[in-house]
Amino acid sequence: MSHKEQLMQVAADVPEWQAEHVLLLLPAILKALDDAADDAFCVALHERYLANPDKGEGTPIEEVAARLGVVLE
Repeated sequence: MSHKEQLMQVAADVPEWQAEHVLLLLPAILKALDDAADDAFCVALHERYLANPDKGEGTPIEEVAARLGVVLE
């Protein structure tokens, strides 16, 4: 049985008075899960940046312009 099917079974067995409480909590739980996934992505991105040996080294605007064939005045 899939997790979704198990969830549906639990929902079917919940008394009506408890269903109201579950419905109030469910959006907060789902948002917390989304926020945790976003946080994990940001942490991984930051760690990848810190591990990059080229971090912090920019390219002068003049060099970028020359590569693009743009003349700066």
